Amino acid sequence: MIKMKDLSCFLLAVLLVSASACGHKGKSKENVVASEIDTTLQKTTIRFVALEHDFGQVKEGEKVAHTYEVINTGDADLLLQSVKPTCGCTVPKYDRKPIRPGKKGAIEIVFNTRGRPGRQHKSVIVVTNTEPSNTALSFTCEVMPTEK
Repeated sequence: MIKMKDLSCFLLAVLLVSASACGHKGKSKENVVASEIDTTLQKTTIRFVALEHDFGQVKEGEKVAHTYEVINTGDADLLLQSVKPTCGCTVPKYDRKPIRPGKKGAIEIVFNTRGRPGRQHKSVIVVTNTEPSNTALSFTCEVMPTEK
């Protein structure tokens, strides 16, 4: 036999778990990624040659790639801690070795257009040992549907 007090505690626990799960859904990708920052790293500064890229018109089914150039403008090693796409259709490639002060690095993104006709706007969130720690890189394109 279940006691009323035990049932109340169980229902309260279920309610709290449900409420916290719903609260997580509303968080942006940037906030989730921010929790992955290693705060023990020495801070540096960063400059991207460009934060955006436009592929123009591309055919559906193509994989298109672009490389974003990054420069360590600070006095400490620059670490690309993570590069997270906001969509599974985008795959980032980057070197996980430290970028020395004054040196350049690269982040390549590959976008798979298969099944994505129409105007596209995608982002990747770069997490580094800089302030702010998150930088959004984005790209756009017009995916021309394949004729069937």
